[in-house]
Amino acid sequence: MRDPFLIDECLSPELVALAHSRGFAATHVVFRGLSGTADRDLMPLIRHEGLVFVTNNARDFLKLYARENLHAGLVVIVPGGIAVEVQLHLFGKVLDTLEGLSDVVNRVVEVYSDGSVEIRGLP
Repeated sequence: MRDPFLIDECLSPELVALAHSRGFAATHVVFRGLSGTADRDLMPLIRHEGLVFVTNNARDFLKLYARENLHAGLVVIVPGGIAVEVQLHLFGKVLDTLEGLSDVVNRVVEVYSDGSVEIRGLP
């Protein structure tokens, strides 16, 4: 899977470096000058650039993505408010899973605190 990731501002920018070290393209909301942008206002950028969005804000983004007919994919790190080291560990589990996939179009990838990863269709 080589679609680029956009990491939400609620997650560490260090996730970008992890993605790059594993051969994935990635950027962060902060690097794009989008700090404080409303969730719904990120969607046009995500859609236009075909970005796989990475967040721990499941509640808002699952609703927004459910309205999309076609999207590049959504990654949700389920536990919120976790240390950077835990974010890196869990995102690493996601990257392990995605290495064998061609894409995650119209899917949500959820990683849980125990490191398990679930992929399902959305919408």
